Amino acid sequence: MRSMTGFGYVEGAGKLGFYKIYLKTLNHRFLELNCRVPREMNMWEDKIRNLVKEDISRGKVEVRIEFEPQEEAFSIEANVVLARSYWKALQKIAQELHLLQQPDLFSLLQVGEIVQVKEESSRWEEEWESFYPLLKQAIQSLIFYREVEGRHLREDLLFWSKELERLTGEVENKAPLVHNYYRDKLLQRIKEFLPEAKIDEALLAQEVIFYVEKSDINEEIVRLKAHINRMNKLLSQDKAIGRELEFILQEMNREVNTVGSKSCQVEVSSLVVEMKTIIEKMWEQVRNVE
Repeated sequence: MRSMTGFGYVEGAGKLGFYKIYLKTLNHRFLELNCRVPREMNMWEDKIRNLVKEDISRGKVEVRIEFEPQEEAFSIEANVVLARSYWKALQKIAQELHLLQQPDLFSLLQVGEIVQVKEESSRWEEEWESFYPLLKQAIQSLIFYREVEGRHLREDLLFWSKELERLTGEVENKAPLVHNYYRDKLLQRIKEFLPEAKIDEALLAQEVIFYVEKSDINEEIVRLKAHINRMNKLLSQDKAIGRELEFILQEMNREVNTVGSKSCQVEVSSLVVEMKTIIEKMWEQVRNVE
């Protein structure tokens, strides 16, 4: 089990220069991948994305690469023809606008495309073989971070799962008391409003049965236990389980709400409040699970 929050960093040299690779992930409902690479490496972006997707299935992922080229690895080209045309255009602008400041070399270089690095695609294709292991190492460092965080999340979720299981057992133990609760409640009402009336035990039993059936929570308890067992099994697995955990928590919350709406006992209502609080705490943790 992994957290969606993590960080990875690797630096190392290739044939064309020195690389610094940063990987950062945050929680997100789906996989959102953002690559920030130097212009020279734009041809690698699809490869980088595919490599990250092989190991990360969920989360907001930011890949940032810094590159320091080796001087002997690159040659610089000056486009003199283009520079001459730009120079004439700049002089004409200064003349037409009667500018006191005349264009200079700095102004010319700001135009762009005058001085460029001579690029050879074949060299970058070969360089990928040097860059690839560095990127894989950065991804593995990120995964290690996410796994460490994931172990902490698993421990917390298992603790709250046991607490929820304990409270479910307490609610189950109190469920049979509903019969006596409604019988005593009806007898009290009859004595309050009809103190002289003779109580028909058979009719009273029918009314009690009606309210007991209406407030029966056994099915909810059974389903809640099944969800807890399913969650515990998932927490023992190493695959991506975040979405399934979210679904299970939704179902747990639904069952607990139903128990709360059916039962009028103060003891059960108090337990329901505790159970909903625990589920909310589990939600906070599950939002960070891949």
